[in-house]
Amino acid sequence: MNIKELRKTMMLAKKTDMEKSTILAMLLDAAQKLAKADGNREVEEKDILAAAKRELKMAHQSQEAGIDIGNTIGILEVFLPKTKSMEETRTIVEALVAALPEKDPKLMGMVMGTLKKEYGDQIDMGIASQMVKEALI
Repeated sequence: MNIKELRKTMMLAKKTDMEKSTILAMLLDAAQKLAKADGNREVEEKDILAAAKRELKMAHQSQEAGIDIGNTIGILEVFLPKTKSMEETRTIVEALVAALPEKDPKLMGMVMGTLKKEYGDQIDMGIASQMVKEALI
């Protein structure tokens, strides 16, 4: 979602859902701060994504601490790309490891770099890391 779409969604939500409007305003503010800190530039989609990730992490932490966060998590998750399932991740990892000349734990960095480059936010890198370790043994 780009900045114009975010602002439009926020304005529409003001009329029907103040909680959503407030959360979107918070997200917009966080994205603007990221862009300003990175050379005082215009907000880009990557800023909105990074802000959504950070705000979602804080919302999970607040929820774990017993704080009522309403529908914050559901609203923020819309801005994040869907991650691949465990099975999809395993299939991708197995294919990358199978393409290696040999199974060697020293190649883990190369495999993880490829995963990050090709799949970025589509894969939970913590889970993928464990799968790569197991596959390279």
